[in-house]
Amino acid sequence: MTNDTFIIAKDGFKCIAATVALMLFLMLIDAEFLTFLSFLLVLVTIWIYRNPERVIPYLQEDSIVSVADGVIKSIETVEVDDGIDLYKIVIKTGFLDTAILRVPFACEVQETETVHGAHLSCSAPLADRLNEQSHIVFGKDDKVVSVTHTLHLASVGIKNRLNIKNPVMQGMRYGLMVKGESTVSLPANSRIAVKVGEKVRAGETLLGFFS
Repeated sequence: MTNDTFIIAKDGFKCIAATVALMLFLMLIDAEFLTFLSFLLVLVTIWIYRNPERVIPYLQEDSIVSVADGVIKSIETVEVDDGIDLYKIVIKTGFLDTAILRVPFACEVQETETVHGAHLSCSAPLADRLNEQSHIVFGKDDKVVSVTHTLHLASVGIKNRLNIKNPVMQGMRYGLMVKGESTVSLPANSRIAVKVGEKVRAGETLLGFFS
């Protein structure tokens, strides 16, 4: 797995090139107003695919940082099939949030799978079932964090470069999601450090600690 450190995410090159080509075409036909609008579109597209460096904070060994930029939509306790309780933290990522995804803690990748699908709005009745998703399980010893990224209304699909048994470091880039929701599942005995409505930054904001 390569760690893309270029200032613009390489996954966005095609989209940026397409918007630049549109702007040049409009310039050639002297459509001044449309050229101006396309220039703004180029700037917005570059902003969407920005790939900033992040200063990973010095945190204690059992810390868990956010996997995505956005706002905490919900925090709830759920019981899974085998009777184990989990905290589920949902992070909503918008078009203008940084799209880069980052590893929550130093560990190995136990599972990773991307299921291609629709790009429906989150308000659509079947969005949770039909939309493109990427499922990842990060684990180290008895410490496990499960992450599900669900895409919403984005032309570019989820990019996930993780491989099973890959050793990864906290805050390391592993993929991209332009718009959607990330559900982070933590053990029920974890200590949660965020609240609903809080703005979070991938690799920097502390979500909680393993107990």
